[in-house]
Amino acid sequence: MDPLTVETLAASLGDEPNTALLHQVLAVLGPAHTAQLLAQTLTLEAAGGVRVRNGRRRRTPGGVFFHLVRQQSTPSQLDYLFPRAAPQQGQGPPQAPAVLTWDEARTLMETLATDAPGEARTMKLTLIGRPGKVETRGQAVVFQMQGKPPGPLPKGLPPVPQGPALTWTVMVALRQWNRVQESLAVHQDDQLIIEGYPAMQGSQHVLLAQSCVSMLQQRAQKQARQPQAETTS
Repeated sequence: MDPLTVETLAASLGDEPNTALLHQVLAVLGPAHTAQLLAQTLTLEAAGGVRVRNGRRRRTPGGVFFHLVRQQSTPSQLDYLFPRAAPQQGQGPPQAPAVLTWDEARTLMETLATDAPGEARTMKLTLIGRPGKVETRGQAVVFQMQGKPPGPLPKGLPPVPQGPALTWTVMVALRQWNRVQESLAVHQDDQLIIEGYPAMQGSQHVLLAQSCVSMLQQRAQKQARQPQAETTS
């Protein structure tokens, strides 16, 4: 895969104009983390995008990307990328609320369990990566993917629990798999973007894939659509 540059990053984000900040993100977070954030952005855009806080409009692709940067950067990285205005003279820094601990979280879970839960109208899990050994059974293929520890979590959340990362048994329809398997075989740097319904089968974590696309194929399709859009505009 070609090295990620500010130019390709800006183009992938719909010609994001703030190239100075993109350059800083690439330098501070590094190409690998920046590429992960770009992949997450494209996945969210493909799913309908993200709206601003008041819900009145949809964020631009660049806005979604910078929103993810804010969520997944360390405090020191945030201070460099998004410097805050200094407090006025005579005013001390505001006191931050205490970080939630797992002991407190477990108590909250027990308290919340005494009442009816809310309703999740949509539930999806996204996995990005390459599969292990692939088995074909009838009209489906089955493989496993093991997660990796996440980057920095948003401030205020408890730390990631210690222990082995979750392993997901992924089930993909054969017709969807046939569209991506050649790209995976030819391009060792290609990855899958899999979205689906998470479930438990006994003690096993299962993902029933609703969509399965190749990252390189998705990128090529988006680039192919850009000239068409420019021609019709």
